[in-house]
Amino acid sequence: MIAVTTAGAVLSACGTVQPEPLDRQDIATAIQSDEMLFEQMTPAITEPLDLNHAMARALKYNLDNRVKLMEQALAEQSFNLAKMDMLPVLAANAGFTSRNNEDASSSENVRTGVQSLAQSTSVDKDRTDADLRLSWNVLDFGVSYLKAKQEADRFLIVKNARRDIMAKLLQQTRSAYWKAAVTQKLKPRIDALLIDTEKALAQLDQIQRERLRAPLDVLQEQRQLLSIMRNLKSLQRSVETSQIELASLINQAPNVEIPLQAPSQLPALPPLPSNDLDVLERVALANSGEYVGQLYNARIAQREARKSMVRLLPGLEFSYSANYDSNSYLYNDTWAQAGVRISWNIFRLFAIDEIKAQNEARDQMVEARRLASNMATLARVNLGWQQYHNSLESLSIAQRFQALDEQIADFSKQARASRAISGTQSLLNQAKALNSVLSNSLAYADAQDAYGGFLFSLGFNPVPEDYQRYDVDTLASNLDASFQQWSGGSLPLQDPALWLEVQSETTNAQDGQASL
Repeated sequence: MIAVTTAGAVLSACGTVQPEPLDRQDIATAIQSDEMLFEQMTPAITEPLDLNHAMARALKYNLDNRVKLMEQALAEQSFNLAKMDMLPVLAANAGFTSRNNEDASSSENVRTGVQSLAQSTSVDKDRTDADLRLSWNVLDFGVSYLKAKQEADRFLIVKNARRDIMAKLLQQTRSAYWKAAVTQKLKPRIDALLIDTEKALAQLDQIQRERLRAPLDVLQEQRQLLSIMRNLKSLQRSVETSQIELASLINQAPNVEIPLQAPSQLPALPPLPSNDLDVLERVALANSGEYVGQLYNARIAQREARKSMVRLLPGLEFSYSANYDSNSYLYNDTWAQAGVRISWNIFRLFAIDEIKAQNEARDQMVEARRLASNMATLARVNLGWQQYHNSLESLSIAQRFQALDEQIADFSKQARASRAISGTQSLLNQAKALNSVLSNSLAYADAQDAYGGFLFSLGFNPVPEDYQRYDVDTLASNLDASFQQWSGGSLPLQDPALWLEVQSETTNAQDGQASL
């Protein structure tokens, strides 16, 4: 009866569980809580921001970077937990048993079929029991050891992947900063030219109403001025978009204008590295978190194969337990017990061919992924080198365009003063000059972006290992020192072939000593 009542209660409880969507008050509370967290985790910007401080703030406060940091912490805890699986099992058990009648029985003579003993009991109606059991299985220990090794490699994979994420974050911040810095300097000129264009449009509207000039000439000039205004508005949007991109990277509100400390004279771009691309490719492979991660995956696959083969072996278990039973009929209510047990799933041996085939397929997949990662890394290096080369050429052409258009704009101002050309044509020439200035600035930003992309394609990462304990100023100083060194042409290159040569020489020397 009790079992029926319990089952009915459980079934009725299962039927009452229904989806419960969040109401608007819960969502509003979460939004307010997030807003408070944003304000607490990101200090306000109190002075103009330079490039190094922008990158430092991105490392400290970017939310995507924090997510990767939490993933690394989770991988480390998984590794620590896997190590605990190698320990013996220490299990404590306790219970209480109660019957409504006596646990009695009798015996029967198996030959004659006659009852040989009256009904008797040797168990109390109510009793408690407990035990503390220590067991250690050699097979489970071996599997747990290999699993712990795999978790260690997975932790290293996540750690290297996070280094790549930080490098990508720095690259994105560099790109957004330079784009925002060079366009922010042009904002006053864009606004001033927009005001002049709107005034000229208003004058043409008045001329059209009063019919002071030929209607077709007025309409054509209006069209030219509207074209100028459209281009200027596009330039304005470029300024606003770059600000929003930078704000999102350093975890600032997107509607707040970030003051930037752009240098009055843009620093010269470093020349193309003269190193052999083969050396650069090998350096990139040695520094690539993705490629090295595939090497770790190969070790994980090898240990997975070992685990599958180890499970074919018999298991040897040692155990020791301390026991207690309150049964009053027992002569000894406490006792210790030790044992050794061997278990073997013999039927698993029939699957050995399938296990070997699975291991071979896994090895082939890991090899294919490693080769794909190798090719992707080499492509990034060559593409980065070529993009930087192309950006330097584009910057050179943009500088020549700017020089020509600025000369044309100066002549137009003089001609307008002497009324040799119309005001519309002068504004058009000024707009072209401003557009060339912006194109040159954006070409410079693109070149900086390409150079940063080339550096990070080589796997260079200027972020200190313990950067989290640094404040923004100290971290910015460290980043500045690294980029100053790299921009000066001193790249931290070391051909990995040299490591192989050194290793080969060391091995030969050891072999020679062994022979002696």
